[in-house]
Amino acid sequence: MVIVVQNISRHWRVVHPSWERSRNFICGKEAFDAAAALALDHHGHTDTAVTVQVAAFGTAVEVLRFG
Repeated sequence: MVIVVQNISRHWRVVHPSWERSRNFICGKEAFDAAAALALDHHGHTDTAVTVQVAAFGTAVEVLRFG
């Protein structure tokens, strides 16, 4: 599973594949911390691999992986 932290016009959002809507944040650190917590929780419950990517300025970088 891939959870994405996106920067859109000076705002940040977390996009989770099982959510219908993204969750918005003003601060990138808060968005990343939320995505990391979601990834760790999902990995802990399912023991499957989870990746967190940060997407900003036309580029996406894998920054965290569990499993």
